[in-house]
Amino acid sequence: MVFQRIQRFYIVSLLLLLLLTVANGIFVYLVSPLRDPTFQPNSANAGSLLPWMKGVTETHWLWGANILAFALSSNITLITWQKWVVNKNHQWLRLMLLVLGWILLFSFLWMAFLTHLFSQWIVD
Repeated sequence: MVFQRIQRFYIVSLLLLLLLTVANGIFVYLVSPLRDPTFQPNSANAGSLLPWMKGVTETHWLWGANILAFALSSNITLITWQKWVVNKNHQWLRLMLLVLGWILLFSFLWMAFLTHLFSQWIVD
């Protein structure tokens, strides 16, 4: 009973994180300086040109990408761990595979989020 609730919580939180990821991608698109017709690429003025976004620096965007990639990769890894917890054989091998999978998933998601930020000229 408790195991099913935990598994359901992980799946619901994954759906919420995916919704947050999509909302974040749309938000980055909307606040991108590329929406401004006077924006000149390669002019060292990356970041949002909206007045209410001036306080959000490049470091904030990078932290956001790190946190989102960490949360998504951890959640997916925990869901995978719950699926594999039934079989108790080769626990160390399973643990090493999950850690390696988490590292690869985190790296992929982080690079995908940074690529989106670069493509929208939020970070340079």
